[in-house]
Amino acid sequence: MMCALLAGAQTPSYQPGTQTASWLNQLWDLPIIRFLTFLGFDSSATAEQVASVVQPEMLPELPEPPPPVCTSVEPLDTIDDEHALEFEAGVETGAMIDRDGLTPATSMALDRFEKVVVSAGGTIELKSAFRPAAYQEHLQNVWDKWKEIRNNKDEDCAALKAQVEEEFTRHRLIETQRPVPFSDHTRGLAFDALVLLPAKARLNRRRVSVDYLARISGVQRPAIAKDPVHFKLIGRRS
Repeated sequence: MMCALLAGAQTPSYQPGTQTASWLNQLWDLPIIRFLTFLGFDSSATAEQVASVVQPEMLPELPEPPPPVCTSVEPLDTIDDEHALEFEAGVETGAMIDRDGLTPATSMALDRFEKVVVSAGGTIELKSAFRPAAYQEHLQNVWDKWKEIRNNKDEDCAALKAQVEEEFTRHRLIETQRPVPFSDHTRGLAFDALVLLPAKARLNRRRVSVDYLARISGVQRPAIAKDPVHFKLIGRRS
């Protein structure tokens, strides 16, 4: 196919000012095109004639044509905040968990909570703690953009749709739960943790539950059914 393309190349057919024009200009400027023209190949040359002269190793890698532009949906906002960029880079590895940004009271409550959970025979896995506002705004932007583009069937928007869906999935966002730009996380007053206790967990011979251990540590779950991993400092308003 490459040989046929080169054999039939005389003048680029395009409309000036378009993205295709730019790509064809690059193609036409390739040394191999000028070489074939020098050898006298024209539009009547067959692929076999070109192949008899042009060897595969002589052919350069052609640049990819520019991707289509989605004009109906704006792209995702860029992240400019340095701290938010660190969070974004650490999504896959878990390095985005920032305990240092918690308030002293919240940090102490988290330490107590971890100790009593382990003492009761359970396990606790910290999923998230402090989050900078710029990163929280990014999560909201991803959520809003996915809601806007998820039913878009425009072929020119397919690449953007795939990018937004990948971001939505990577951040484990929930379609029914829109992130807010400012939250207990951005104020350092909350953390997310997956807590598992044995069926008959006990602390000092007393049967205990996750919420009991949370309360005696100084935190609580404000929305158990909707967000069971979210714990916030008791006595502090959102």
